[in-house]
Amino acid sequence: MRNAASLLLIGIIVWASSPSPAHAAALFSDGYLGLTQEELRAKLGPPQKIRDISAALRVYRYYAFEEWENVLKDQIPGAMGEDVYYYVRDKVNIRYSFQYAKEDKPNSDIPTLIVRLVEIEFLSPDPLTGSVAGPVTAPLGVPLADIPKLVPEFKPSPADDAPTFRSTLFIILIQNQTSKDARRLVKGRQRDDYDWSLSYRLYTLEILPARLTLRDTVNRIEIALDSAQLIIDHNKLTHEAMINPFSAKAASLPPPPEPDKKKVPLPHYAP
Repeated sequence: MRNAASLLLIGIIVWASSPSPAHAAALFSDGYLGLTQEELRAKLGPPQKIRDISAALRVYRYYAFEEWENVLKDQIPGAMGEDVYYYVRDKVNIRYSFQYAKEDKPNSDIPTLIVRLVEIEFLSPDPLTGSVAGPVTAPLGVPLADIPKLVPEFKPSPADDAPTFRSTLFIILIQNQTSKDARRLVKGRQRDDYDWSLSYRLYTLEILPARLTLRDTVNRIEIALDSAQLIIDHNKLTHEAMINPFSAKAASLPPPPEPDKKKVPLPHYAP
């Protein structure tokens, strides 16, 4: 009886200390969405910076990790800092920023923070300091063909029918993977009406082309959640279906025509 009681006690301790199944792993193959902040930091180490949005149009303030954790996060009302990591791959400076969703914990006033979006930016170093860690940095355009080797988490589907849309702001590549658990990271009244998939949102400094090719450049990527059916049902006016640039169908098409170059008008002088 004593041995049985000891085994039961050990089992209870192991069960209590094991991670919750909902948070034991990422939701998708990117390896990040759905992780708690503690799991992310155990995977990548402490962030090099914490950033907090200070104004519209993507204006951020950057803080040292220790300063944020020990002082600022309790002094800025409602602030939820993003964990920031810097990498250099193939001589390209890359910044990862992790945004969190709050999830209430029973019997606790401190919510669980869960990764809901990953922003990946390609940066040009400051010509004077060579740094990319400042609050204002110049974006760098990278050919789409180079993204998979620079961002190992970027694994777009090569399927011809992979849902791909061109919005007014970005290109959306929706992957085939869906997860019911992803709904807890989605805000909005329609979140339970649709299946949510891993998606890649591609931003460019140029005007978004009607057809994206692997030669076109991208300066920012978001690893996010999107629903192809939601876009089809409700966003037809702002999201146009297009060919998946990583598909065999796209590779077989001839290059798109060069845009017409407008001639500089010549001045006319009075005789």
